[in-house]
Formats: sequence, structure tokens, C-alpha cells
Amino acid sequence: MKRIEKQLIQLALLLITVSGSALAKDPGIEAFYKGDFKKAGDYYDARLKKDKENEKIMFNSGTAALAQQDLEKANSLLMQSLTSDDESQLAKAHYNLGQLALQQQNADDALAHFMKSMIYDPDDPNAKIMYEHLLRQQQQQQQQQQQQDQGQDQEKDKQDKQDQQQQQDQQQQDPREEDTPPDQQEQEQEQQQQQESQLSEEDLQAQELTKEQAKNILNAMKEEEKESMKKLIMSKAKGKKIKRSKEW
Repeated sequence: MKRIEKQLIQLALLLITVSGSALAKDPGIEAFYKGDFKKAGDYYDARLKKDKENEKIMFNSGTAALAQQDLEKANSLLMQSLTSDDESQLAKAHYNLGQLALQQQNADDALAHFMKSMIYDPDDPNAKIMYEHLLRQQQQQQQQQQQQDQGQDQEKDKQDKQDQQQQQDQQQQDPREEDTPPDQQEQEQEQQQQQESQLSEEDLQAQELTKEQAKNILNAMKEEEKESMKKLIMSKAKGKKIKRSKEW
């Protein structure tokens, strides 16, 4: 794109000689050919102050501004020059406006101006060359963008399929609890209950008295009962009532 813009500017500088060719001696054209674009611009600006309705001076002044990269001023003057009835000048003005649009990175406007330039002057090859070149460049860029988008879509589809396959493989290798059949869940619950029940019985058995402990408790009860009986006999002998201890 930058290479095209440079070529367009060089062609624009040549167009100014056409609009001033009717003048035998034009200091603006002379300065312009020598590369003194500021001097040429100042000359045409001074003339434009005296002849504000002159479309040719507007065109020359706008072209000089374009050569100095004063795009805002160039656009204003070249657009004003479009009021001319001279189709040849209109073709050149649209051509220069097309160059200006390219410098502003506006390819659509550039195409439109180049097309109008060809309409006003079908015999001028410059507008046709630039229009076809720019159009072909745009088509290539669109084609490249479409191919890039298609490649991204294909890559995304491939990645989605890989992710889906990985999820399926993971589910087959490591099934979740909720995937366990109901019958198997019931069996697992019964086994767990049986284990809890066995543990409870073992705990109870561990709390039962040994035979030796039971024998000692029984002997103690018998001795206490004997003492109680002795006290009862002695109290009867003395005529006293003694409360008998609680029987076992």
C-alpha cells in the first residue's frame, strides 16, 4: 500500500502542469517543477485571494498542498474545484482526491474517486491503472482473510472434537458414583450395615463379665447374706427387731 501511495503522489505532481499549461509563464508551475512546493502553494494562495471563484487556481493550490502533505487543505481545495464544468479538470481533481484518500488509508473512497476520474476521462490510463491495481489488491486481501477465517474455524472444530473425545475416554476409564447401577448400590449398603452390626456385637462381648469376676461377686453376696442372718438371729434372742438388709 505504501508503494502505491508514493507512485500516486508522483503522478499527482505531474497533473498540475496540465491545468497551468494555458499560461505562457506561471511562477507557480516553475517553482513546482523545481520542487519548491511551498513557493508554488504561496503563489496560488495569493492568486486565489484575488480570484476566489477560479476552479483552476483551486485545483493548482490544492495539488500544491497535497505535495506538502497538507491533506486537510488539499481536500478542501480539490473538492471546491469540482464545481468546474471542465470534464478534463474534473477527471484530474478526482484522480488527486483518490491519491489523497489512499494517504488517509481509505481505499473505498480512493476507488470511488478513481472510477469517477475514468468516467470523466476514459482515455486517461493513470486512473484505470490505479483503480484496477487497488481493486485487485483489495480482492487478494479479502481472499487471504477468508482463508485465514476458514483455517481458524477448522482448527476450532478439530480442537472441539479432541476435547469431546477426551471427555468420553475419561468417563469410560473413571466412571462416577452416580453411574453405579442401583442393585450394586443396595449390595454395598447391606455390606456396610453388616459390618456396623458386627462391630456392635464385639463391643458388647467385650463388656461382659469374666467367670472369675462373676464368682467373686456371688461370694460377696453370700457373705453379706450370712451377716444379715446372724444379726437377725441375735436380735430375736434379745427381743429386738433389726431391719434386715435388702435381699439380693
